Amino acid sequence: MTVDDLFSDSLRGLENSGAPRRASGDSRSRVLAGSGHARRDFQGVYQEGSGSFVSSRAPYVESGQTRDGEDGYTLNLVEAPIAAAAKTVLGDTLGVNYTIDNRVTGTISLQTSAPVERETLVELFETALAVNGASVVRRGSGFQIVPSNEALASTPAVSVPSVSPNGPGIMVQVIELTNIGAEEMQTILEPISRSGAILRADTRRNHLVLAGTAPDLQAMRDAIGVFDVDWMHGQSVALHPLRAARPDAVAKELETIFGVEDGSGVIRFVANDRLNSVLVITSRASYLRRAATWIDKLDRLASTNDEQLFVYNIQNRPAPELAEVLQSVLAGRSSGETQSVGAAVAPDLVAVSIDGDEGVTAFTGSEDDGSPSAEGVPSIVADVENNALLISTTAREYERIEQILRQLDVAPIQVLLEAVIAEVRLNDELKFGLRWAVESGNFSLNLSDVANGFAGPAFPGSSFAFVTDNVQITLNALASLTDVNIVSSPNILALNNQKALLQVGDQVPIVTQQATSVGAADAPVINSVTLKDTGIILSVLPRVNASGRVLLDIEQEVSNVVRTTTSGIDSPTIQQRKISTKVLVNDGESLALGGLIQEQNSLERGQVPIVGDIPIVGNLFKNKTDSIIRTELIIFIRPRVVRNLYEARDVTSEFRNRLGFNSALTPRRQGKTQLQRDLNRLKY
Repeated sequence: MTVDDLFSDSLRGLENSGAPRRASGDSRSRVLAGSGHARRDFQGVYQEGSGSFVSSRAPYVESGQTRDGEDGYTLNLVEAPIAAAAKTVLGDTLGVNYTIDNRVTGTISLQTSAPVERETLVELFETALAVNGASVVRRGSGFQIVPSNEALASTPAVSVPSVSPNGPGIMVQVIELTNIGAEEMQTILEPISRSGAILRADTRRNHLVLAGTAPDLQAMRDAIGVFDVDWMHGQSVALHPLRAARPDAVAKELETIFGVEDGSGVIRFVANDRLNSVLVITSRASYLRRAATWIDKLDRLASTNDEQLFVYNIQNRPAPELAEVLQSVLAGRSSGETQSVGAAVAPDLVAVSIDGDEGVTAFTGSEDDGSPSAEGVPSIVADVENNALLISTTAREYERIEQILRQLDVAPIQVLLEAVIAEVRLNDELKFGLRWAVESGNFSLNLSDVANGFAGPAFPGSSFAFVTDNVQITLNALASLTDVNIVSSPNILALNNQKALLQVGDQVPIVTQQATSVGAADAPVINSVTLKDTGIILSVLPRVNASGRVLLDIEQEVSNVVRTTTSGIDSPTIQQRKISTKVLVNDGESLALGGLIQEQNSLERGQVPIVGDIPIVGNLFKNKTDSIIRTELIIFIRPRVVRNLYEARDVTSEFRNRLGFNSALTPRRQGKTQLQRDLNRLKY
């Protein structure tokens, strides 16, 4: 039986038995392919055999034997000539006709200690003749004793497989084999049978043609019954699917481990590329289990050394950003010159190259030859559409990369920025500004310094900065001294290290260039116009450190548009008040930035009609007011760190309560100023 036949028979036997037991392992989607083999949903099969390859039945005994006589036959022949012995056994005892060839000579000694049956008597006589080189053959209705080397030349009777020959003489019988090949059975019988007993091994029909006496044929039939068994029932068979390794390589390594390089032995390994698996056939079930252990080890070892494609699904960050960070991390572990190989990637995919000693190759390979990535050099492709990373590397290297990714791909911290932009009118008590009032003691508030004193030197973008416990208390105190106008009160939720921008205002056209054609007399003037953002512009970049303190990069601009009076340019003048600074505050503390003072000159004139136009006397009926309005811009910012989803829900619930979404609408109270209503809305 060939290996192909063995493999086919094994598969058919396993399919009929319905004994798949070995699973192919975890089917997670992170590994798409390994070693160039496509994955199949194939679980493998495992079946242990009985381990028995010969029949344990007792030798076959013909059930139709009879006894002649009550006590059987007793012989006592001592040095009797063959002719006399033949007369006693064949003629007198059995009563059959016989002849003796003249070339047959010799004597026979045959004694029985107890009566024997008829068949036994014939066997003893034929055995005694064989010692003298003679045999009994049939001749028509009788028998003839001839030399043994001429026994088959007399064309003995042939028995079919279903009939067991009986009686004296050399006979021929055809034995039909069921489970074993004719040539293999011939090899087994030749050492234990008489010379010339096997006449032919018919491999086409799988038959054996045997010759001999009835006892000889019975002995050979018994031997055939022992070995002609279903040996596949005794074989243990397993089909192991591979995840990463090549079947031929694993089969060769297993042959070396089990010492069966020449294909012989109690265990065999057959590689199957179609199923990407290894078939194990053994006569011992313990070897099957041992082979399964080694296959699993070799397959896992191959998966760590062979390049595979892994997919990492990102949860919290953009794929290109994480790919760039990962590139920087892995590039720091490599050395040598950086080489670049072009890569063709699909739309929405970003190729990221990793530096290494052997160069850099994108995962999809070169555009020219489509070659795979350089060995040992991870290549990364960012899938923008699915927000995932495609990483081509070995499993061992991917484990280290995955650890890095899990530490980088975490839920980002968010910062809720609650800001109040107020404009304070400077009166006599605040004529030098809020900072002077605080330092002089004219304005009593519970304030704490940001960094050991006011922040003029520390924060050059503003005149001063201080921390206040409560914005509402501060604004109420200011409102008791002067007019306070809340310009804006934005609330912005920003990611850590991500800039948040709030802009409320208009885009004002500004003429930046004028041109007139000199080729025509009436050519029009062509203006180049740029749109300028005006209004309230707040830009904040929060950075949360490990201790929970928040570093804020703040850019605040409040701009107004007025008519240009200083030149003839047909563009408005933009009055700006701008703060640009960096401050460090604790989580939940309110920071006040101020010092941006603006002066507005106003001239008001009034008169009594007609009378006010009379010279000299008219001045008595005129009213002229020349005033200067000074205001200071103060910005209150309170950062609140939102570390998880639960804190984000708390913030949302707080805003809903503040806006009255969770309670019934109540009538507005009368008598409150606009400032008081704004302060109630801005309660911290």
